[in-house]
Amino acid sequence: MKNVPNETYIPSDDIAKIKSRLIDQIGSMSDAEVRIAAKSEASLRAFVSGLFRSIAELFGYVVGEVIGFGRDIVKAIGGGWQKGFNAGLR
Repeated sequence: MKNVPNETYIPSDDIAKIKSRLIDQIGSMSDAEVRIAAKSEASLRAFVSGLFRSIAELFGYVVGEVIGFGRDIVKAIGGGWQKGFNAGLR
């Protein structure tokens, strides 16, 4: 077993082998295969982007509901307080 400094460390000779293998694989692909790979990448990118957008919308909705609920409680307390205070001044 080889000791490495972190989980992203790849020895330079392994990087060269990986690059060479990937270049060979891409070079041997037909135009149709390259188009399929490009479409797959674009589809994945659009899916992930849409997923994060949906998560952000849901989070925004939840935060808005919580803030709205808190605001309504504060308004109710403030209105009740004011009504009671005015009644007490009579």
